[in-house]
Amino acid sequence: MIRYHWLPASLLLAAIPSEAGELPGAEPGEVGLSASKLAELKPGLRKLVEDGKIAGGVALIARHGKVVFVDAFGERDRASHAPMREDTIFAIASMTKPVTCVAAMTLVEQGKLGLDDPVTKYLPELKELRVLGPAKDDTPETLATVPLTRPIKIRELFSHTSGFAYGGILSADARLGRAYESAKVMDRRMKTIAEQVDRLAKVPLAHQPGERWTYGLSHDVLGRVIEVASGRSFDQYLQETLFQPLDMRDTSFFVPAAKRDRMATIYTTGLFTGPLTPLPRSFGSETFFSGGGGLFSTARDYARFAQMLLSGGELDGVRILKAESLATMTSNQIGDLNALILYKYGLGFGLEMVDGPEGKKTRVGNYFWGGFFSTNFWVDPRKDVVAIILTQVLPTNHGNPQRLLRQVIDRAIEK
Repeated sequence: MIRYHWLPASLLLAAIPSEAGELPGAEPGEVGLSASKLAELKPGLRKLVEDGKIAGGVALIARHGKVVFVDAFGERDRASHAPMREDTIFAIASMTKPVTCVAAMTLVEQGKLGLDDPVTKYLPELKELRVLGPAKDDTPETLATVPLTRPIKIRELFSHTSGFAYGGILSADARLGRAYESAKVMDRRMKTIAEQVDRLAKVPLAHQPGERWTYGLSHDVLGRVIEVASGRSFDQYLQETLFQPLDMRDTSFFVPAAKRDRMATIYTTGLFTGPLTPLPRSFGSETFFSGGGGLFSTARDYARFAQMLLSGGELDGVRILKAESLATMTSNQIGDLNALILYKYGLGFGLEMVDGPEGKKTRVGNYFWGGFFSTNFWVDPRKDVVAIILTQVLPTNHGNPQRLLRQVIDRAIEK
């Protein structure tokens, strides 16, 4: 793989691949970044490895559509001492969510899906959904529930305001978590997302549609909506609509045998300290396509997806979405509600807000999302920057490599 940083301009231009599918490279100074300040990243990332916070990772920075920094550091597998490489494949978990939402928005543009359509127009099996009621009304056998005040809208799947939650350790409510466990909503042995939707139909929503922002299975349900609205399997729709047009050649729900030696091992460690312990390997599924967390990808592939977003829905002459559709997706869609306490949320993206004309945080500074196994990306339209940092460790973002990346980028911008 080509490393774009620290090359002299003449060698860099000669090194940029001529074939389609690669973002062009540039020296930092060509796009208004300080090379000396970017140089702070390499020792900082390696110190996280030396301190046992992470095993390794890949960081990528692009500005004005050109890659100025790619660094593969540490090891992708500590037992074999296999070095991290730029083409290492990562389980990106919830970084799947923006991909799912972009795919769904293509159906909105085609007129096959309406943001204000009731979800039951596509998934009639959800017509009998109810909402979790007061705990005082529970019986030993059943949870208290109340009727929906109105149907869930498609846009509420996009914005995590549908009321669908997570079970297990991510459950927002212990009562609801037990209900999800009883209905086996999160069972990894499920064969299809249609089966998961059938199980979701048997448990209550966390709240009335639109009432709160609740992180959960909304985008998994949206993946099933895509299947129904498009008439294709979710993975096929992603391949044909996003991955093939964008040349995201290593992004999929299932890692084939020929690519498994490129996968990064996922590790777990203590909250503050402790040894890195490998988790059992998973290669994904050939039949269960989680729209909320099932994809594997590389820094190179996800950079192409992110650059398409920053470029207004188009990359290398291929248009995926209209610019106005992306503007809607990356604007506040949850009103006075908050996502993750500090942020707003669009239609598939977290939004970091900055001060607007009246001194209130009314403008979007950047949009972003991350994955459970410590993968992160963000797009900063004001600074024309795409940033990606992929590692594989639990607890999420152990060592805060994404914060280091953000701080260095901010210091490196000169103009």
